Amino acid sequence: MNVLWFLPILSIMMLVHELGHFITARLSGITVLEFGFGLPPRLWGFKRDGVVYSINWIPFGAFVKMLGEEDPTAPGSFASKPRGIRAIVLAAGSGMNFLLAVAAFSMVYVVGVPGVAPDAPVQIADVAPDSPAQAAGLQPGDVIVTLDGQPVNVQSFREATQTHLDQPIEIGFRHGDEIRTASLTPRSNPPDRQGAIGIVLAGGLIRLNPIAAVGQGFTQTVRAIGATLSVPKMLVEGSLAPADARLIGLVGMAQATSETVSYVVDTGFWYPLFVLTGLFSAGLSIANMLPIPALDGGRLFFVILEWIRGRRIPPEREAAYHFVGIVVLLTLMVIISFNDLLSPLPAINWGGR
Repeated sequence: MNVLWFLPILSIMMLVHELGHFITARLSGITVLEFGFGLPPRLWGFKRDGVVYSINWIPFGAFVKMLGEEDPTAPGSFASKPRGIRAIVLAAGSGMNFLLAVAAFSMVYVVGVPGVAPDAPVQIADVAPDSPAQAAGLQPGDVIVTLDGQPVNVQSFREATQTHLDQPIEIGFRHGDEIRTASLTPRSNPPDRQGAIGIVLAGGLIRLNPIAAVGQGFTQTVRAIGATLSVPKMLVEGSLAPADARLIGLVGMAQATSETVSYVVDTGFWYPLFVLTGLFSAGLSIANMLPIPALDGGRLFFVILEWIRGRRIPPEREAAYHFVGIVVLLTLMVIISFNDLLSPLPAINWGGR
């Protein structure tokens, strides 16, 4: 049943996308006939300021119906507006998906991600056998409070151990209600999966204030888009294997959502769900702007072509172009989804459970 979480996530992305078209169309003086959530037939709706706001029986996606999307002679129609206005309206959907991705990635840092904050106390969760920490008498639950007599937190402790490799240092640590001291020597070549002194630090949830969270959300969104756009170059260079760059369809996205929800239920950590929403929305913002027939990018391509030619492409020719595009897209979606069924995605590693 976890897979059903994919439907509201996808519907939110599509609703936000269509909201971008709706807002810019209204602000541009384009007559909007209907703004609907879900797909017809209509379940319920009301009319306000000439716009029908509807909720439809199929609870999936959203849509905006504008007057005269191909007829430039109708007053107030989309097609009658200047090229710049039409370009803004077409791009607004992807713009809103970009903002949704920023919001989702921001929420990652609001709800918190597991980790060890740099200013946190140096609390020990585990001690590796035959390590300097074990030889010094450190045990899980102990807290290192000083290093060579100076108070330390996680960041300063990490820095100090790296500058004292293969050199003995004096530590003070709290064990229960008492403070103890010991000497240990950080290793320059520790065994695999061990640090210089052989301890695992106790972590928690790292949270940021809202302003810092939005900054991180914007950064992560730009990184996600940049990583996606770099895939073709990496494939050409050979630095990315084709198998690792496979396209995923609705089936693959649903599978990823199901695994993520399972992790959330098992651990109580919500951040992966926001990460996934951010990745999906950032991906949608890119995909929808590609110059592919039937997508906003394909329609924007015709606006640009009109600007270059100085005259509009005949509506019937553009309609035929988009019809062919719809057929190709639907066929491609079926093929990709079929591949998702035959070759499920590798399990997502969100961390230990």
